[in-house]
Amino acid sequence: MKRTYSITNICLIVFAFVFSSNTSAIELPQEKVHAGHKLLDDWDTEAAENFTNKLLKKYPKSGDAYFLKARVEFLKGNHELAAKILKQVTGSHSEVHELKNLVYNTHEETKLFITSGSEHFIYRYKKGPDEILVHYATKVLEKSYETLGNIFNYYPKEKVLVEFYPNKESLSKISPLTLNDIATSGTVALCKYNRIMMISPGSLVRGYNWMDTLSHEYIHYILSKKSKNNLPLWMHEGIAKYFEARWRNNHEYLTPVMETMLAGGLQKNYLISLQDMMPSLAKLKTAEDVQLAYAEVSSMIKYITQTHGDEIISTLLERLSGEESFEFVMFDILGTNLDIFQKKWKHFVKQKKLKSIPGLKPPGIHFKASRSSDEPIREYREIDNRKSRDLTFLGDVLQSRNFYKAALIEYQRAIEQSKIFSPILHNKLAKAHLITKEYNKAEIILNRSLYHYPMFHSTLANLGELYFDMGDIKKSHDFYERAIHINPFNPFVHMRLMAIYQKLGWEEQQKLQTKLFGHINH
Repeated sequence: MKRTYSITNICLIVFAFVFSSNTSAIELPQEKVHAGHKLLDDWDTEAAENFTNKLLKKYPKSGDAYFLKARVEFLKGNHELAAKILKQVTGSHSEVHELKNLVYNTHEETKLFITSGSEHFIYRYKKGPDEILVHYATKVLEKSYETLGNIFNYYPKEKVLVEFYPNKESLSKISPLTLNDIATSGTVALCKYNRIMMISPGSLVRGYNWMDTLSHEYIHYILSKKSKNNLPLWMHEGIAKYFEARWRNNHEYLTPVMETMLAGGLQKNYLISLQDMMPSLAKLKTAEDVQLAYAEVSSMIKYITQTHGDEIISTLLERLSGEESFEFVMFDILGTNLDIFQKKWKHFVKQKKLKSIPGLKPPGIHFKASRSSDEPIREYREIDNRKSRDLTFLGDVLQSRNFYKAALIEYQRAIEQSKIFSPILHNKLAKAHLITKEYNKAEIILNRSLYHYPMFHSTLANLGELYFDMGDIKKSHDFYERAIHINPFNPFVHMRLMAIYQKLGWEEQQKLQTKLFGHINH
């Protein structure tokens, strides 16, 4: 149940036969080979590099030593150098081909990336609009560095590498995630190979909650480093989900969708077992299962910390780094085994009287056909119910022809026909009320949608516009700020914020917003 690179779990003696014209079959002592790979399993790249360099001096023709060196450079983020080193390693072993494919694909996808950084992080991304991500990533990650460092008593000495990939195809080529995994589970980021990798929110129609996701993946980084990759997957995901919003001082961990999924799972006696969460939540069959699994494991962490305090996590990680078994550490610290713990957790969570909201389901992620395309987004295509979809299309046509009252009727009918709560439909209805200056009605509809889906970009932007029209500049600013954190590629939100800063006389903020807008205004 470790979040480790699978190649290191294979018997390493096979690499004694890996060689090319530049290397030989000189066999390293197996304890040396295992020791090198163990350091890399622990993501202790500094110790692994020193160890491997000594091996290369003593065994300059060894294929095993070169293979270790390639892994070191890959984990350090030196993809080009790792690829060059691997050209000196040949062999028919599947493990060699696996690492070569991974390194070559990563180098190919990142060779045109540019680099910038903040105090504790390095950012790589494709030149162009994605440069805007650096400003917001720095905001969340540097705050996470301090806040989470205090919680987990761990501050990485090295700068943490973060790579932003321009689209889902690119991420799927350099990770275990398939395109189907991404589409089904909604997974858009991962922490693996000693770094954070994420799909740019610019490739999605409305962006996504990428800033909390960044903090979530950074938590995975901390957990992997501090435990030396000895933390079970379920607890990895539970801790990351439970603490992902702490950087913004938010202690909520169950979204309405997660709470609904967990309430329904408990009622129907349908839960995702900890074993079935392996090897990754991204591999679960449906988005509903993913949200249910997150609800389970994050509420397990709530149960643990409510009893023992947040500091118990740091203690557990320190113990695991000493290679004590998880079962022993859990019993020693929590006074229970995993089976009894799960029974107690189930009793705990049943006492919470969770809310199950009818018609609530994961909103899904929706990618643009092309990031460079100017084709208008046809949101009605995202609506599952055919009757609702047809009525929405009709409402869109009527609204485009300025028949706003008629459009309102069709949007309301579309909502009534839908069996699920659609934030798209509620935003269309609210927008029509906003156009007709029926502010109270628009506000009620938008707040209802916000309660169910608090990170839906359209809701936040429309609330920003509602309060802008009503002259409540403070509220307008707050919602537009939240909207831009979800989708920093929406030009209208940038323009509204620039106008708000001008109204408020905030010159520095206006200059910064204008600069950020320049990244996407090409």
